[in-house]
Amino acid sequence: MTNNNELVFRGFRALLMGFAPYICAALRVEYGPDWWRQAVLTTLHELQRRGLPLEGSDQKLMESLDIQRCLILFDALWGDVFRKRLSIDHRTWAKELMGVRNKLAHIGADDFNDSDTWRALDTMSRLCEQIDAEATEEIRALLRESRYGSAAGSTAVTAQAAPQAAPAAPKASGILAESPANLPSWRDVIEPHPDVAQGRYRNAEFAADLSQVARGEGSYEYRDPVEFFARTYVTEGMAGLLVQALKRVSGKDGEPVIQLKTAFGGGKTHSMLALYHLLRGTVSVDKIPAVRPVLEAAGLASLPKAHAAVLVGTALDPSKVKRPQNLPGITVSTLWGEMAYQLALSAQNPKLYDFVKEADKKGISPGSEALKNLFDACGPCLILMDELVAYAKRIYGISGLPSGSFDNFITFIQEITEAARASRNSLVVASIPESNIEIGGEAGQTALEAIEHTFGRMESIWKPVAANEGFEVVRRRLFLDCKNPGARDMVCEHFSAMYRENTSDFSLETKELEYKNRLVSCYPIHPEVFDRLYDDWATLERFQRTRGVLRLMAAVIHELWMGNDAGLIIMPGSLPLDVPNVRDELTRHLPEGWNPLVDKEVDGKQSVPYLLDKSNSRYGKILAARRVARAIMLGSAPTVRQQNVRGLEASRVRLGVTQPGEQVALFNDACNTLKNKLAYLYTNPSGDRFWYDTRPTLRKTVEDRATQVAASDVEFEIERRLKKLRKEAPFAGIHVCPASSLDVPDEQAVRLVVLRPAESYAQSAQDCAAMRAVAEMFEKRGTAPRMYRNMLVFLAADQALMANLEQEVRRFIAWTSIKEDSQDLNLDAAQNRETEQSLKRSDETVDLRLKEAWCWLLVPSVDTYDRKTLDWERTRLSGDGLISRAAKKLLQNEWAVTKWAPALLLMELDNLLWQGVNHIAIKQLWEWLCTYCYLPRLASYDVLEEAITSGLCETEFFAYAAAVGEDRYISLKLGERVRPEKSGYLVKVKAAKTQMERVAQEEEERQRAEHERQQEKIGGSGTAGAGTAGVTGTTPDGTNTGGQTGGGNTGGTQPEPEIITPPPAPKSMSFYLSAQLDTTRVNRDVQKILEEVVSVLTQENGVTVELRFDVQASAPNGLQPSTIRAVSENCRTLKITNFGFVEE
Repeated sequence: MTNNNELVFRGFRALLMGFAPYICAALRVEYGPDWWRQAVLTTLHELQRRGLPLEGSDQKLMESLDIQRCLILFDALWGDVFRKRLSIDHRTWAKELMGVRNKLAHIGADDFNDSDTWRALDTMSRLCEQIDAEATEEIRALLRESRYGSAAGSTAVTAQAAPQAAPAAPKASGILAESPANLPSWRDVIEPHPDVAQGRYRNAEFAADLSQVARGEGSYEYRDPVEFFARTYVTEGMAGLLVQALKRVSGKDGEPVIQLKTAFGGGKTHSMLALYHLLRGTVSVDKIPAVRPVLEAAGLASLPKAHAAVLVGTALDPSKVKRPQNLPGITVSTLWGEMAYQLALSAQNPKLYDFVKEADKKGISPGSEALKNLFDACGPCLILMDELVAYAKRIYGISGLPSGSFDNFITFIQEITEAARASRNSLVVASIPESNIEIGGEAGQTALEAIEHTFGRMESIWKPVAANEGFEVVRRRLFLDCKNPGARDMVCEHFSAMYRENTSDFSLETKELEYKNRLVSCYPIHPEVFDRLYDDWATLERFQRTRGVLRLMAAVIHELWMGNDAGLIIMPGSLPLDVPNVRDELTRHLPEGWNPLVDKEVDGKQSVPYLLDKSNSRYGKILAARRVARAIMLGSAPTVRQQNVRGLEASRVRLGVTQPGEQVALFNDACNTLKNKLAYLYTNPSGDRFWYDTRPTLRKTVEDRATQVAASDVEFEIERRLKKLRKEAPFAGIHVCPASSLDVPDEQAVRLVVLRPAESYAQSAQDCAAMRAVAEMFEKRGTAPRMYRNMLVFLAADQALMANLEQEVRRFIAWTSIKEDSQDLNLDAAQNRETEQSLKRSDETVDLRLKEAWCWLLVPSVDTYDRKTLDWERTRLSGDGLISRAAKKLLQNEWAVTKWAPALLLMELDNLLWQGVNHIAIKQLWEWLCTYCYLPRLASYDVLEEAITSGLCETEFFAYAAAVGEDRYISLKLGERVRPEKSGYLVKVKAAKTQMERVAQEEEERQRAEHERQQEKIGGSGTAGAGTAGVTGTTPDGTNTGGQTGGGNTGGTQPEPEIITPPPAPKSMSFYLSAQLDTTRVNRDVQKILEEVVSVLTQENGVTVELRFDVQASAPNGLQPSTIRAVSENCRTLKITNFGFVEE
């Protein structure tokens, strides 16, 4: 690549080739034949004259001048010679170039940098532009080579001339960092123009200024015809305009008057610039191949040349006169005077001004005949008139201005159109605004009507930039040519395949071949971006159509390029609206109030979508929430409330964000999440269209009202819901949000206390409101000490979850107020439906969060071995139902007992309760169970009664006595099924058996004594007289008396009568068996016992057999709590009531 020093040197050489002849010619005209001696040798000092000839031909003398001497002469003789021909700017440029030339002549090791090189060459081109067109073009070629790396301009290269080091990582969090599906990013396929990529562009560059270009000022891309046409896409409307113009100035049948009318930024001024560069003849058609088809359509082989006059209303001051130095003796006052002056300057014929001199001086229109003669005398003329309405507004209703009156202005407009039509080959082109913003108030409207009426008689309709042409205009202006067409086509094919495979997710046209072709044509910008900008944003008066698109996309592309965007293509969801430059390019076209909305609802570090992406890794990886919000913003912001169908369809949202390799469902989920969270995002009743509005949604109104809900109202609503809770077993009652300990009864039944919202539990805190509240209720009821402390358990809210609950309760209260105020708020049907649905959803959410919040079960506990220290079992609950899950946890952990085995009761009695005594009152036992937390917590007295009843049926647990006498137990029962009374007593088995044995012994002695008395009575009555028959007995001496009958047999000896003793009454008997089983062959041993023992017993009538299964497990090292819990739960499942664990 050529270095900068050489470029500057070549630039001076090209400047000299045009500048030296101009200097010599001007001096010869001013000083005559002796110009060399009078002007050159006299002006230059001795050192500067060294080496110059004293005389010679003009050609020889001219060739002896170098660029330094030319610049010195130009500056020294400015006042005498050159001020009559050129503007003061030319002297300024010449002085600047003198410094550049000195720097170049004394250059050291350092080269000219890029900026200095550009400035030097640009100044050369400006100085030379009105002096020599050929030299100017040669200098501009060097300018293009310096900036783009090619003299042919930016379209001849596909990569930036001076590659910029890409950032190592995205500088903005809203830019994709990874390309999906292993496809190349757009940055790898096509590069933006250097001024766009590096941020050198200015927004004003996209608003072409015709007057600046005519003065040789403004953006280089507009001043250089080659670069202008390289970046300009010749639309259908522009092509028609250029063809008509070429035909007209070449003497064919082209239109003499053309009116350009379109919305603000629709391409009017750009089209005029195309005419200006095309017809001035400063560059050959070979260097602007884009216009060759136009030239062929006009039937021409080469470009004609016309003299141009540029009349831009905003650049002219109607209150001042103009005395141009380059045409001495001329004073310009009016619009027609300015036109004649420019034509005279272009033709280098000051006499042309004389056609309108008197009219200009008097401020009256010169008439169509004078104008026609001016046009014909000048030759082909191109009159470009822009911002006429703006000029007319400045003179409307004002008299005495040098520029003449408003009526004279309107007359001139009519006359110039007539003159153009009557002339041989002159053309008048005027732009007429369509936007109310450009038209302005009453003056502008009056001027517009008058101008339209005049032009309407001879106008030619011009077509503005069509929507399907806009993408090509933007692409050419902002991007270099594609450097990898194969990669571009591959990416577009993947997009097209995705649309075809998911027809239900995207709009129908996306699956057609035509849409694929659009993807290729618009690359690297997605067609949806252009559709939204040209279809939706172009409806806004403030949006400048193609100019607005250029400004926006230049800012977007710069941010994405510098942020190292990894997206496959630039989509609506790619627009980094968190960057102020990009955001402002959108919101500047909208009414007030959109900037804060974008920052809060669409993009930015504090926006809801940003926070969603940050909190959800699935969203954050692909920026799902922000991309959806951006797409909706781009597609909905221009819509207005009066539209019948408003918003962006869900399929369009997906189209604006989804790339190949990404899940559509994830964007759908993000969209639904945003719908429920954003305060300014609206949806239609069916939920398939989305739009933003500066008027808050009902959700926003709800959020505002929610902030005003008092804390007392929130607490009341929570307590209202809690008080709907109903008791469940094993609780005898629940007490919701008691105001004090007095509200909790001191009774002999398990009760659940649900603490108030303010009395929440903090797991990490040593002391918290919940623990203070339960301590107070546990100790006292009111001012009196609480007796039955073991009957209370508590349910508290988690302090960390209360904030979310309270916030949702506020929303519920706010939605309720919206529903109540629906008539005052003038809600429509859709909003009423939204209110109902949101109220229902909020109600359900409150219930859910209420269950989540009240999750701490607090159970008092005292260790058996340390009965003075109170501890609390703190358990976090989960599952459905506040009461049911608390009950379930109590039963699982045996913190509440609904069924108690006699063995466990006996264990408690032996360990603690009847040590040193042989009995205990059942009433006293129950009271102790209700009072002391180191004892089991029975759900009710019925549990104790059932355990006693079951135990009394056996002989190994305890006995029962109705009362206790002085030396014995009254109604003592052991091994009998008895329904115990609360006033009764439980007696130790040993004591009961002792009493029973004593009673049995006493009974046996009593029965023996009674028997003896009966025997004595029988012996005394055995000596009765003869004749007593059938009586046998013994005599006192013990002999057998025999039995005799009256008059009986006396001849032989009779047998003695037998004394028959009644057999004793049968006694109840029982059988028991206890055998140790082989644990490896349990089934075999049990089977043998059943066959050999049980079956024999069952053959006896009246025998009832009851089988029990005893398990004795010894664990010297103790058992794990999990094992104890598992065995206990399994026993209960098998309905085994008699089991337990005993510490040895």
